[in-house]
Amino acid sequence: MTKEKIGLQIATFILKIVLVIVLIALAFIIGAMIGYGVLGDGNPFAIFEKETWVHIFSYFTKPTIVN
Repeated sequence: MTKEKIGLQIATFILKIVLVIVLIALAFIIGAMIGYGVLGDGNPFAIFEKETWVHIFSYFTKPTIVN
């Protein structure tokens, strides 16, 4: 194999990895918009606000008291 062919294979591999990461991020954003906006009866674009994420993460960080 020549250096050019190896370089091309490495570049395509890195491009595929970047494409998968972008698609995962896009799926997460669309899923959050659907979940929060449609299923949760809120504004779908509110997921881009910091206060929304603080509220969501507060469910995981608050200590719960079980009686």
